[in-house]
Amino acid sequence: VKGTKDYLPEEQVLRNKIKRACEDTFERYGCKPLETPTLNMYELMSYKYGGGDEILKEIYTLEDQGKRDLALRYDLTIPFAKVVAMNQNIRLPFKRYEIGKVFRDGPIKQGRFREFIQCDVDIVGVESVMA
Repeated sequence: VKGTKDYLPEEQVLRNKIKRACEDTFERYGCKPLETPTLNMYELMSYKYGGGDEILKEIYTLEDQGKRDLALRYDLTIPFAKVVAMNQNIRLPFKRYEIGKVFRDGPIKQGRFREFIQCDVDIVGVESVMA
């Protein structure tokens, strides 16, 4: 598929080192790992996105056997917001990071892929950016 890539062992070893360095740094600052589903309800992924309608044109969509509209995540923040909304017993401040694949069906050009790794750090429950 255009816009995707196989990573051979030498390159993947380097990618794994970079990922571990990021994880170590985030954890040193008190962030906890979180993993959200790659596959989500389309309604969630299209809900009031602050980036405008352009990103919605790039969502990979599909329908399951129950005729529900689904979508592959195109970023990591919206699924995280769902986790916070559905788990109101989370102790605040909540610092989390996630490193995972996201998908966008946008134009393919140099350095832009349809499947790529995104690294996301979020802090919920603080008033200052100095958290």
